[in-house]
Amino acid sequence: MLDSVSSLPGDHLSLSEYGDDFGDRFRSLRNADVWKLERQQTFHEPESESWMAFLQGRREESLRLMEADRPALRQMFEGLAQAGCRVRRVRVVEQPLSTYLLWELHSARIRAQCGEDIRVVTPEALSAFEPEGPVPEIVILGEEVTYRILYDAHGEAEGAVRYTDRALLEQCRSEIAALHERAEPVEDYFIREVAEVGTPRAR
Repeated sequence: MLDSVSSLPGDHLSLSEYGDDFGDRFRSLRNADVWKLERQQTFHEPESESWMAFLQGRREESLRLMEADRPALRQMFEGLAQAGCRVRRVRVVEQPLSTYLLWELHSARIRAQCGEDIRVVTPEALSAFEPEGPVPEIVILGEEVTYRILYDAHGEAEGAVRYTDRALLEQCRSEIAALHERAEPVEDYFIREVAEVGTPRAR
C-alpha cells in the first residue's frame, strides 16, 4: 500500500486546513497510536528557529533551542501516555547525511528521550515499496485517518491528502509497523553515526 497510496483519491487539504484537522484529531486521541513514516531527506522549516540557526551555521545556538523545548516535549508525551497513546516514527536515513537530516537527528534524539518511539532504517528496507521512486511521507492517527503530507520543490510543507478508508489505514499501518519492528532505535544510531564520530560533513 505504501507504494500505491499516492495514486489513490483523497481529500486535498491546504496547509492551514491540514493543521486544523490534524490538531483537532490529535487532541482528541484516546487509547490509540500515532504512526509516522519519514522518507524525504531534505525539508525546509522556516518557522523553526532551531532549524534556521542550524542552516545558517549557528549550530550551538540551534542545539540550545532544541534543549529549551525538552520540558514541553516531556510534558506532551507524558500526557499522551496518560491518555493511552504512543507516537511511533520510522525515519529513513541515507548517507551521507543531508544538512536537514543531521539537524533532525539531533531533534529526534531529544524527542525519543522524552517519550517518542523513533527508529531508523536505511532505504534498502523499503526496496520492495520503491520500484518506481520513494514512498511518500505518511502520518496515521489512531483508527481514524491517514495523511499523505505534501511538500513543494524546496521541501516546505504545503498541505496533505486525507484518507479515511479503514482498509487503507490498516494496510499502511501494518507496513510501517513492520519497518518499525526491524528498525534501529534513534539513540543507538545517533551515538554510532553522529556522536561517536563527531558531526559528520553534511551534504
